[in-house]
Amino acid sequence: MKRKIIVLTVSMLFLCLALTTNVSANSPPETPDISGPPSGAAGSTYTVEVCSSDPDGDNIYFCIDWGDGSGEQCLGPYASDSCINLDHVYSGDGSYTIKVKAQDDSQAESDYATLTVSMPKTKTSFIIKFFQQILERFPIIAYLLNL
Repeated sequence: MKRKIIVLTVSMLFLCLALTTNVSANSPPETPDISGPPSGAAGSTYTVEVCSSDPDGDNIYFCIDWGDGSGEQCLGPYASDSCINLDHVYSGDGSYTIKVKAQDDSQAESDYATLTVSMPKTKTSFIIKFFQQILERFPIIAYLLNL
């Protein structure tokens, strides 16, 4: 009889614990999709589109690292299933790996998505810099050309 009472008491404790415990866990957002052109030009605006959703329907934040040492920036909140455009200007030539993750209101984070882009040297920018240096060295030319 005592054994039945102990088993019943333990069973009741587990039932009470199960009823008072929130069993729904927060799921992280989906790993974002990131898309953009494979290359751009240093000094010009470069745009990527990032999209993500949260299985729980939570708001999401997009955290992006442009890969040029400028640090990570988090933007939001945005509704689940959002796509946004993000702009950046690379100051130098080179190849950069962009990393972006999604984070929900409860701080659950997705994995990073990456996109590698290149900002090649352009002949046009070289020519422009060359003529700017000439005009700086010989300002009379700029005066004569009414620049």
